[in-house]
Amino acid sequence: MIEDTVYRTSSQYRFWSFTEDSLRTLRAKTNASASERVRTAIQTKRQSGLSSTGDTPVSTPGSNVATDDGKLKAKEDEIQCLTPEEEQVLVRYYCEQTLELGDVYKPALPTIVRATAIQYLHRFYLTNSPMTYHPKTIMSCALFLATKTENYYMSLRQFAKNIPGGTPEDVIAPEFLLMQSLRFTFDVRHPFRGLEGGVMELNAIAQGMGQPAPHLPHQTPEDLRKDLLSILPQQGQAQRPTSITDRIARAHGKAREILKTAAQVTDVYFLYTPAQIWLSAFFLADKPLAEFYLNTKLGPDQKNQADQSQQQQQNSLSALRGKVLKTITHCSNTLQSYKPLSSDIEQMKNLKRIAKKLYHCQNPEKIGAGVSQKRDASAAGSGVSGAAADSGKAVSESGQTEPVSKKRRLESAMGDGDNKGISGQDLANRVKEE
Repeated sequence: MIEDTVYRTSSQYRFWSFTEDSLRTLRAKTNASASERVRTAIQTKRQSGLSSTGDTPVSTPGSNVATDDGKLKAKEDEIQCLTPEEEQVLVRYYCEQTLELGDVYKPALPTIVRATAIQYLHRFYLTNSPMTYHPKTIMSCALFLATKTENYYMSLRQFAKNIPGGTPEDVIAPEFLLMQSLRFTFDVRHPFRGLEGGVMELNAIAQGMGQPAPHLPHQTPEDLRKDLLSILPQQGQAQRPTSITDRIARAHGKAREILKTAAQVTDVYFLYTPAQIWLSAFFLADKPLAEFYLNTKLGPDQKNQADQSQQQQQNSLSALRGKVLKTITHCSNTLQSYKPLSSDIEQMKNLKRIAKKLYHCQNPEKIGAGVSQKRDASAAGSGVSGAAADSGKAVSESGQTEPVSKKRRLESAMGDGDNKGISGQDLANRVKEE
């Protein structure tokens, strides 16, 4: 089986590969569904606040309740929900925060762990909205899940120590929800391994040990080495490398940095294969070197072939080369268009506006849901409900409550009855009788 055939059997290709149109449609559908639920939940919250009497309604995100002559009135303005584009900006910001969060740990979390966590975030928010589940709560859970799926062991308690204001319970709370949204497919095919393989091939060619492609029998290892050494320097390069190995190493470092940042935050994982992604990053790092590597696989453009069979083979390779170059060009443009949010003042202003908007359109049914569930579960496990604990009452097996003080008096009385036979006077009488 060739590599493409193997990749087509992966869950990433079967479940998480899209065209640009299908990806846009899916996100719009998710946003529309979430917006409808948010509006319904907020309207219900407003109506419940208006129907209550004697109590001042508590202000919640999304509730616009005003008082007029002692009467509560709901504002009639439309509830402004996030657009799909605004949701993407928000998710993108927390993807960048995931990269930074990995540096907090000592030692820093491996690149592969952070990259997997970011892809979990992307996949989660294909079918979920930030208006329903805030990315801040999902981010830490995705990162912890990635430490397990990538075999980088770290205890939950140790992991939670580096989460600002987070507890182990907060980190693990949305894990099952996250796994459900991922369809329990935890495998992520990254482009890092492909990049390492390509660099190894180029280094082998530089040492005269390169292997020509099977359909290019006229090439020899020495010919490949000479062609590699004759590559023109990249345009606009400030400092020329001292050797070809130095040039390969520099291109390797630049391409890997692109894969660690731009490739993670953008949608290229959904739109392209890992091989296409790393080749696109390599094209941005050193285009002449990347074109040479492509020539070793598909052959250079050659015209006026005397042999008709060779001409037909060359035509098929040229057609394939054209398709590959077109795909790589599109992917390279996407990677090159990436700009970190923190590096642009206008983008940060827009992000703050979106964050304020999210506060007012977040689903009130989901706010604090995880905390209340954990609290109730803890109370149920200990046999004491929150209300009973506050009122000083214990819960019996039948569910009825009784004052704790009364229970203690009964236990004390039972204890006195049991110990009556071994009092000091009775013990003395027993000794006399014996």
